[in-house]
Amino acid sequence: MGNKRYLKPQPITIASQMLRIQQLYRSNLIEVLKAVNSELICVIRLQPSEHSDIYRIKITYKISDISPKAWLLAPEMKTYDGKYPHHIYGKDERGHYQLCVHYHRDKNWNQQMFIAESFIPWVCTWLNTYEYWLITGEWHYDEAFPGKNKKKK
Repeated sequence: MGNKRYLKPQPITIASQMLRIQQLYRSNLIEVLKAVNSELICVIRLQPSEHSDIYRIKITYKISDISPKAWLLAPEMKTYDGKYPHHIYGKDERGHYQLCVHYHRDKNWNQQMFIAESFIPWVCTWLNTYEYWLITGEWHYDEAFPGKNKKKK
């Protein structure tokens, strides 16, 4: 049968990602949306439910990245029983926590996906789960490592 060659799917461009964010989110929610050195930078206000706080989230993305990244800018991250949720990475240089929105090895993100249609809704799910965690101390959403966040009785 000869050699079959397939074209590798091309990533969605940064410009197209920015356009889709503008199309799906009201301009009064978007504080910053720009490209700097081939990196998308977006600061957006998100409210996961009508009774939720309003969160300022910074999202960055480069085509060379495995997936977009999100940081909680405001309000400050709260603790439950003196502990921060384990679904965060480290802090940036300004002390903002990077959110663990999805586990990259699960490959649920790919470069043919729009950030506006996938990653931003995932951030909202993270925020909603975080608010529930602040009340109960339990993370009620899928986890890459189940059992890590079981509340001790």
